[in-house]
Amino acid sequence: MINLRYIFIAVVSAFSTLFLFSCKNEIADIKAITEDRVVPLQTNIEASYKYTENGKLRNLLEAKQLDQYGGDSTYIVASGGFKMTFYDSTEVETASMSAVRGTYFEKQNKLIAEENVVLVNTQGEMLETSKLIFEQDSSRIYTDQFVTITSGDGKFYGKGLESNGSFTKYRILQPTGDIYVEE
Repeated sequence: MINLRYIFIAVVSAFSTLFLFSCKNEIADIKAITEDRVVPLQTNIEASYKYTENGKLRNLLEAKQLDQYGGDSTYIVASGGFKMTFYDSTEVETASMSAVRGTYFEKQNKLIAEENVVLVNTQGEMLETSKLIFEQDSSRIYTDQFVTITSGDGKFYGKGLESNGSFTKYRILQPTGDIYVEE
């Protein structure tokens, strides 16, 4: 005669062992649950922001999505594409920049535009690059990436660029390609 007590103990032991081995935690799973996540304090869809100085419009930022992050170094991330328009002290448009994404660091007053960056000035000169940095305080624009500038005089190529905020005075740091000069 089979003792039901021993069968019950054997079944409970088998399920307990199976349960213990099936519930093992992976380090990645634990970190995913317990790790601090950086989440935006505020998200704006189809956003438009005006930056003024002494009551005068200096920049207009339009973006598909803006996420604002807090903490020790507050910053704003523009994603899905954005356009920033620059104005002079008389509120006349001087240049415009567009890119797929950008990050604006508030304490440094610095915008880093990335991916398909295009900067156009009022003369129609166009700069194309993969990354461009705009320092708002000094109105300085620069990059260490490959650049292409299209103007009425043709196309110019190189690596690295420094410019004023309106992209009217600029220099390519390491020009490449052929330059033809009339004699």
